[in-house]
Amino acid sequence: MCVGARGERMNVILLGTGVGIPQADRAQSSLLIRDEDVLLIDCGAGAILRLGEIGMSPLEIDTVLLTHLHLDHVADLLPLAKARYLLGEPWLNIWGPVGTEELMRSLQSLYPYLRSIKLDVTEISAGCRFEICGFGVSSASAIHSVPALCYRIEGSRTVTCSGDTEPAASVSELASGSDLLVHECSFPDGFEVTNHTTPAALGRIVSDVGEIILTHFYPQCRGLEEDMARTVEQLSGIRTRAGMDLMSIYASAGK
Repeated sequence: MCVGARGERMNVILLGTGVGIPQADRAQSSLLIRDEDVLLIDCGAGAILRLGEIGMSPLEIDTVLLTHLHLDHVADLLPLAKARYLLGEPWLNIWGPVGTEELMRSLQSLYPYLRSIKLDVTEISAGCRFEICGFGVSSASAIHSVPALCYRIEGSRTVTCSGDTEPAASVSELASGSDLLVHECSFPDGFEVTNHTTPAALGRIVSDVGEIILTHFYPQCRGLEEDMARTVEQLSGIRTRAGMDLMSIYASAGK
């Protein structure tokens, strides 16, 4: 059972907007969705510290949805499970792509004293429709160097999260009609990029969403984030903002 407080509007909090290369003000990938319940999407290094900074206990996070299994998206999963264990709740629900079960069993096996934690893993694929934490969730394929998924999360509002991906029709189609799209934008224009997205490429493919928030910035973006957001907005005609850690967005209905 998921836990959380009923809210008037769906709230998205960016816990980590960075990548695997350390940046002082950007933890690794993670975001929290709060509506009637709460759902954590990805859990990179620094995510549980950010939870503390917004006043949330690990006991309030019992379900994590993973876009893919790269370390900068999963590094704090076992620390989150351990924190819950130390606080008297030795279990965690984890949903993710094929391979999630093997990953979690392997990690847990490294720490014998944590083997008693119950990790309830559900593996999913593209094209699935399911419900967790009171949210309706739909999945689609992303384009990345490992199997990766994007998610459409439906509650009082609709939020789509790209995960790591190249510009992909599957992502833009899943996002169509969403109130908010949180999309990676890893490098500025001018870089030769695979597995990730640049502003002009994103601006040309996305449409029919209320607002776009950019995340997953490599250090090469430093100081250019607002320019990147302007490029996406100019090409797409959709309000676009550059994300920062601890940024709180209320997904508003209508476009």
